[in-house]
Amino acid sequence: MQTKKNLSHPVRLDDTTLRDGHQTPGVTFTVEEKIEIARMLDEAGVHQIEAGIPVSSPEDEEAVKRISKEVSASVMGWSRAHPRDVEAVARTGADAIAISMPTSPLHLKYKLGIGWREALSRIREAVRLAKNLGLYVSVSAEDGSRTPYRLLRQYAEVILEAGADRLRLADTIGILTPDITKKLVRRIIRDVGIEVEIHAHNDLGLAVANTLAALEGGASWASVTVNGLGERAGNAALEAVVTALKVIYGKDVGFKLDRLYRLSRLVEKVSGIPVGYFTPIVGENVFRHSSGIHVDGLLKHPYTYQPISPEEVGRKTEFVFDKYSGKALINWKLKAMGLKLPETYVEELRMLLVQKAYRLKRALREEELEAEIKGFLALKGLKI
Repeated sequence: MQTKKNLSHPVRLDDTTLRDGHQTPGVTFTVEEKIEIARMLDEAGVHQIEAGIPVSSPEDEEAVKRISKEVSASVMGWSRAHPRDVEAVARTGADAIAISMPTSPLHLKYKLGIGWREALSRIREAVRLAKNLGLYVSVSAEDGSRTPYRLLRQYAEVILEAGADRLRLADTIGILTPDITKKLVRRIIRDVGIEVEIHAHNDLGLAVANTLAALEGGASWASVTVNGLGERAGNAALEAVVTALKVIYGKDVGFKLDRLYRLSRLVEKVSGIPVGYFTPIVGENVFRHSSGIHVDGLLKHPYTYQPISPEEVGRKTEFVFDKYSGKALINWKLKAMGLKLPETYVEELRMLLVQKAYRLKRALREEELEAEIKGFLALKGLKI
């Protein structure tokens, strides 16, 4: 399989399901649910877990405290550029902090009502405080994608001078394109020499593509959430990003891909947000096949119509019979049942099954296919 081998630098995953994902309207994780998710993320191989916003509630503070004691991954708390927020993170025992400050003129004027110099002053002091408290510091440029480059560069220079460990470039409303993302990240790293994390939102469906483009541009951290959970259209999905790194780039980031499906289902359960039918890697339809040509190809080689082996990501290939299914699927099932029929019978059976799929307006599952075959054999007076 052809892959791009252009990600020679280390790539790390910062999972923010428990913070940005938790900001999804209507989603509320209990402390115990956060801990359960954090444990599974840790076991799977996530490098950093953004566990919550300690200053926001006693529950979030407790969750960050307990997660910090129970996982081996780095644990991060989120804060605004306020001393009280920063100190709240430090009290939890988390080893890292994400300090967020808007950088776009729009946000500064209408959200905070402050000027650029004041913004730089606040973030400088917040970073210094966090470093004095012994924290690893990631600094977010909120709405960075709508920030003029000269301001974004100055911001990166200021936080680096203050001691920040990395810049989180936030495409807050998901308006970047992969080409622009790659060039922007490359330019920041070249001009400032700071480590960059990409935090991409999915408002226009480009979060995963922009995340991969940022990594191509030299970013060393990818901010992700399980199932792409997050505000509005969500964030870059962990399962898509980490699988794409393996399939497209041949990049092993130390994540156990076979944990993805269980992790996805856990987050689906406790969040109450259903996983989409077509969601890459974890959606119900992703490894399901029915079309005659596709099934025939897959029975000959598993990669003919799949970018990765389903077993690698904790799934399995599923065949169902519908209006476009062919004889290959019937013969496959007959073989599994230890049977063989003349081609004329197979074609007759195929047409009966096609008509049934049309009547039902859906595909027949494997167990239904087996039942239909048995019924056909009985009709023909054939013994199983």
